[in-house]
Amino acid sequence: MFKVMSTKDVSTNEPSKTLLYAHHGFGKTYQCRNYEKRFGKGLILSGEAGLKSLADTEIDYLPFTSWDGTTDEERGVYSFRKIWSYVSSPDFVKAGYKWIAIDSLTEMSERLLENLEKKHSNTANGFVLWGDYSRIMTGALKAIRDLPLHVLVTCLAKEEKDANDNTQYWPLLKGNAVSKHTPALFDNVFCGVRTTENDGKNKPTVSRYIVTDEVSGWHGKARDPLNRLSAYEKTDDITELLVRMSASEDTKKLSKKSEDII
Repeated sequence: MFKVMSTKDVSTNEPSKTLLYAHHGFGKTYQCRNYEKRFGKGLILSGEAGLKSLADTEIDYLPFTSWDGTTDEERGVYSFRKIWSYVSSPDFVKAGYKWIAIDSLTEMSERLLENLEKKHSNTANGFVLWGDYSRIMTGALKAIRDLPLHVLVTCLAKEEKDANDNTQYWPLLKGNAVSKHTPALFDNVFCGVRTTENDGKNKPTVSRYIVTDEVSGWHGKARDPLNRLSAYEKTDDITELLVRMSASEDTKKLSKKSEDII
């Protein structure tokens, strides 16, 4: 016999699975500081030399410089696959991490493609290479997403024109199909927007917003059944939004209209 379950019993307090994509300068890496403060001990898998914004904090990280290349623990040189073997081990569980971040998915995709280009250097059929790329990248993202802890994946944003000549913003990944499929793998897709206001008299004012829906060419979404979030949230801390969505009591939404922001 089947035990029929109710959707009402689905918990909203499970670990969050979030993709954040934005242009340079938004503060994607800086989010790890917010995760550490909000959720506790975490680990960053860093493919970029861009951790200076976290220099005054103490957050564990492991750098990767290749997908499956040489590892030299003495020099702190690791491949992504080598790091993943640790993340998949009992030692990682014992470490007691509450969250993990991939910074960034853009770099991770480039390292994978480099590896596959070497592997398929004698293969004339490009469909084989891109087929392997799509399969491995999607599998890796699902494995990361399904870890039993908070997951943050950062990515640069790219611009492209659609059939109506409107600008669309997508995660900057190798492979157009993978880029557009990736948001579907996460519960939350937040898009970081940085605006500058300059009246010519005073110092320019910089504001940061999080796009949480499909607006203005951005492809955001949120697992937010009680509609606690607005399409645009004036904040640079995505953990604030995650906590609000999981709160037991409804929280008043920000009332900023999209046309007032972008």
